[in-house]
Amino acid sequence: MPSPALQRILDALEAGTRPRPAEFAAFSDLDRGDASYLRERWPHIPLAEREFLLDEAYELADEDIALDFTVLGRVGLTDAEPSVRLRAIQALWESLDPAVGDLLVGLVESEPDPEVRAAAARSLLRYLEAAEYGRLDDAVARRMVQALIAAAESGSEDLRAAAVEALGPSGDPRVPALIESAYESGVPALRLAAIRAMGYSARDRWAEYIAEQLTAADPEMRFEAALAAGSLGSEELVPALGEALNDDDAEVLFAVIEALGDIGGEAAVELLEAYLEEAPPGLEDAVEAALEAARGIQFRRFGEPL
Repeated sequence: MPSPALQRILDALEAGTRPRPAEFAAFSDLDRGDASYLRERWPHIPLAEREFLLDEAYELADEDIALDFTVLGRVGLTDAEPSVRLRAIQALWESLDPAVGDLLVGLVESEPDPEVRAAAARSLLRYLEAAEYGRLDDAVARRMVQALIAAAESGSEDLRAAAVEALGPSGDPRVPALIESAYESGVPALRLAAIRAMGYSARDRWAEYIAEQLTAADPEMRFEAALAAGSLGSEELVPALGEALNDDDAEVLFAVIEALGDIGGEAAVELLEAYLEEAPPGLEDAVEAALEAARGIQFRRFGEPL
């Protein structure tokens, strides 16, 4: 028998009445019986209410880590409407559930809606990051990598970009060539995806590519390069980031400052300390926060407080 709370809320949803945020706990941590009941009732809930449920689940899960809407998201991934499937992918942004991963791979391989397919590909990034830390079964990770490589080689432009980005953390020997091909393609979306993938890769081999894009004409590319530099964490990028402290785009400049904080080390600390004395008004707090982060990293790296 389903829980009375879940039954009551689903009755109301079918009638077009939305639950209050406090009632959403009824959708968290559903057991097998409640999950089966939800799947049975799901097609009878109006589309707007199905979309609302997944939007709200995304927001509430971000606010309260005790809430787990994995089952709700899995039901949404099999919905007949692309808009619901897209919201389900978003609602499951933190999940590493293998069953969710299988559904996402299926969407990458055969989803008819291009936006949903690209979103599914991009969402596999978190699984491949977990795989590199040994937190995902190797067989599961291999299937994901294979699906993404196929998408990167033969999909639409958006899908190829999403797949390349998601492959960034993978240690598969085929991945570097795909990233480099996307970078050299001349297609803006693919080049941006390649830079993001480089940042996720944890491989210093990409530092020179990221450094090159810190001086690109396009501010969006400079911004993504700064984010990638912070994500990669290579001290090889500190000199190039120091030069980028002269960037005239505010968003790029904030990203550069944060990247120096993320990388840390003596050189980054020295750059940030010098920059603090001449930082434009409104940037002082960002530089101070980056200095605090950089000093903490330096302490861990070198074993001595400043």
